[in-house]
Amino acid sequence: MIVTKRNPRRAPAFLKAVLQGEDSTQEVCVRDVSVNGALLEVLQPLRVFEMVTLTCGNSRVNGIVAWSDDGRLGMEFSELLTGDTLVDSLEQRMKISAPRTYQSGQLDR
Repeated sequence: MIVTKRNPRRAPAFLKAVLQGEDSTQEVCVRDVSVNGALLEVLQPLRVFEMVTLTCGNSRVNGIVAWSDDGRLGMEFSELLTGDTLVDSLEQRMKISAPRTYQSGQLDR
């Protein structure tokens, strides 16, 4: 597997997940994701080229550590994400609304 510079569109994220390495398992935060990889915040650094499995909700993705530095690492997926995967759930539009008591133009004084 060759680690190449990232080109695919990345979706920002803030998702809790579990990363299983060859010798350890830890909770991580997925900070962004694309069809071929993800940026993860980690507590324990892992070795470059270590085989890993990322589990987030019902999604499970295998890959390798592409780089690791200062509490973050880049994971390159073994296969491109398709179907019901992390990217699909991130790209769904979220509905955001103001509280029912909020009225535009009124400030509490």
